Amino acid sequence: MKKFLSLLLAAMTLVSCAALAENILDADPEKVMTFDRKVPVTDWEGEWVLVAAYIGEDYADENDIKTTGLIAVPEKAITMTVKAVLDGSATGSDAGVMVDQAAYIHTHVYDIEATVQFDASITEDTASLKLPWDGWDWTKDEEWTGWTEGSSYTSKGVGKLSKVSAEDKSLFFCKVTGVESEEIADENMKYMGMNEDGQLIVCYSDDNMVKKDGDVGFAYIFVKAE
Repeated sequence: MKKFLSLLLAAMTLVSCAALAENILDADPEKVMTFDRKVPVTDWEGEWVLVAAYIGEDYADENDIKTTGLIAVPEKAITMTVKAVLDGSATGSDAGVMVDQAAYIHTHVYDIEATVQFDASITEDTASLKLPWDGWDWTKDEEWTGWTEGSSYTSKGVGKLSKVSAEDKSLFFCKVTGVESEEIADENMKYMGMNEDGQLIVCYSDDNMVKKDGDVGFAYIFVKAE
């Protein structure tokens, strides 16, 4: 009985993700690539499923790529497990890490660790992503009312990946999407963030996405597994 229920739940998850993928492909690409800079990174935790990919028009023009916008991907091509881990560099300190030297502000901060698994048709390798606390912009924002000395305030917004442990640093983007591009294959996934619809984006951009939204070169779009 337990096995049957597990299989049923897995089937329901696949149907749900397939429906979400269809909806995303019909969405406005600009809206999908607009990041929510107020969501705490602890909301990123969980199991995620790839439902679409994206290539920006400017990036495509610069690199002679014919495919642009939101792109369909095979079901179950990539799954990702994301964890928010309290940074250990201030272990034993009640105040936490100094996140703003000018204002002398300390807080307890999170790092993001992600494990990426691919369908066997893509690769049997497993990739890992690391986003340390200092990959986010810690410029003080008066709207962040939770920012107090010694608080457990979490970092927010788009963060810069410090490490992509994979044979293909683009996370096999060309193989997953079927788009042929040496330029994409030679790049590293660079940023991670959540958009305003709660989808998790892993992307490459020439712009500094930590500071503000810019032109995304190419990206993966994940939804949370139900």
